[in-house]
Amino acid sequence: MTATAIKDNRSFRTRDALIRAAETLFADCGIEGVSINTITRAAGQNNRNAVQYHFGSKHGLLQAIFDKHGPGLTARREALLDELQGVDMSPARRIASILVLPLVEKLDDDDGGAAYVHISAELIVSNTLSYTLPESAVFQLPRETKLVTLMCEELRHFTPEVLRQRVMLANILAFHGISDHARLRDNPALDALSRDTEFMASNLIDSVAAILDTAPSARTQSLAGGS
Repeated sequence: MTATAIKDNRSFRTRDALIRAAETLFADCGIEGVSINTITRAAGQNNRNAVQYHFGSKHGLLQAIFDKHGPGLTARREALLDELQGVDMSPARRIASILVLPLVEKLDDDDGGAAYVHISAELIVSNTLSYTLPESAVFQLPRETKLVTLMCEELRHFTPEVLRQRVMLANILAFHGISDHARLRDNPALDALSRDTEFMASNLIDSVAAILDTAPSARTQSLAGGS
């Protein structure tokens, strides 16, 4: 192996160690509760500038986490969209399944999957992930073009203003429902049904489908029309 290859391999291992440490710490302590120095130490790095060297900042490190998990999540959603195309279910339930199931599957991803869900749940509350205004996104996420097209085609009973917020609410519920479940399912003090992932996922899909299917009230329509 050449000196350049050895250096590249060492750099890859360092980046990977930093990303893994950051995933765990961000998920357990919250993004603002973790310093770059803490991440560096947890990753076993002696160079205090390792994060800055490889990612530029904490923001760059978070972007690396999304770059690690985002493409696979998008690909899984696109595959599920094709799989459910001919299945007899309402459009809202099909979309809800496509939103929820790949996130539930991340809980069984030993390479930071659950941490990714926890981190996303924290950021989506402040709209940092910009599901409503992707053009002004703080982080660059994969474009889920096929899913967006399906939503626009199947959810035409909503005005654009209502649809934009319903999609945001659906994503908030999905991320937080799964994140909360991940923290609770190993708690032996809870009853078995509360810890059952399959039950949670089915109930969550029902709930997200209701958000995407229920017609807006006259009050909501009036407020949307006046915005």
